[in-house]
Amino acid sequence: MTDQDYSPEFIDEMRQLLESKRAELVNRSKLARNELRDRDDSPGDSIDESNEEQGMSTELRLKDRDRYFLSNVNDALERIEDGDYGYCDVCYEPIGEGRLRARPTALLCIEHKEEAEREERRHHAKNPGMFSPVNRS
Repeated sequence: MTDQDYSPEFIDEMRQLLESKRAELVNRSKLARNELRDRDDSPGDSIDESNEEQGMSTELRLKDRDRYFLSNVNDALERIEDGDYGYCDVCYEPIGEGRLRARPTALLCIEHKEEAEREERRHHAKNPGMFSPVNRS
């Protein structure tokens, strides 16, 4: 499996896009760390503290999401270097340039991605979460 199915120009385009996204995520992480470090720790009233806690919780969730996405970006860049970029993890066929442009970290072709999503929906239908509506009929 090599990137011979994709032109060198396309691979370079994807590398540049991924490197740009990585730089953006790293910069956003640095800014968030600086904001956390520079916060005013003076005591406020309970409403201020509650709002501050809620804001901190949201920021931490966003940082976790960014960290996950950064890992995916790094993995995609590694696949480019290895010559394995753009191939479905299930069928090993090329994913398609349109899908990769829309989602440069994609690991599945559209057919297998849709299949995985259908399976996930079936799983959630069988195992509803705490906040899922309950059918009381």
